[in-house]
Amino acid sequence: MLDEALTAAVLIDYQNIHLTAHGCWGRSGAPYESLVHPLRFADQVLQVRRQRQQDERQRTAVLTDVFVFRGLPSNKNQPALYRVAQAHRSEWERDKRVHVTYRPLRYPSGWPNHPAQEKGVDVLVALQLVKVVEHRRHDVVILAAHDTDLEPALELAATSGQAKVETAGWAHCRRLMVPGRRLWHTTLGEQEFREARDLRDYSAYVKG
Repeated sequence: MLDEALTAAVLIDYQNIHLTAHGCWGRSGAPYESLVHPLRFADQVLQVRRQRQQDERQRTAVLTDVFVFRGLPSNKNQPALYRVAQAHRSEWERDKRVHVTYRPLRYPSGWPNHPAQEKGVDVLVALQLVKVVEHRRHDVVILAAHDTDLEPALELAATSGQAKVETAGWAHCRRLMVPGRRLWHTTLGEQEFREARDLRDYSAYVKG
């Protein structure tokens, strides 16, 4: 008889996951047409992971938290995108397992000829990854990202021995690695991307 089910947390470097999926399967549409719903994405990760795990104990893992990190447009410079981003958070956090953290975008002196940039989001992801592992509230902690800047934090979390640390991401994209250690990686394909999309119409927020 199996023991109590394992608990799992998924951490999402949102823009990285969203834009990478758009590059793979967005066809000719705009990036907003490839919007990923964090909870649906995390559900797909756990579902695919469950199907591929040979360890019966690991197949019991239940999703308990989804941590999402993303840049936030300025209400002054891009009010429509700011409203949409807030609507995204409101929609996604309807499920209490989802926790969305925004960090203001940085606008260069040449904006709008030069685009705003995410700054510090990867640091927030790295800090939360280590924090979640150290708190020992989750048996499995899964980092969903393709940004190699996160590999040092991934290494620190994976070698702590305080949780089973894994990665997840899209097929045919860069997989994060830890030297001398092989982490379980859950690969999602186009079908999982379609299942994970956020299909809600947010156009009303653009119009204000």
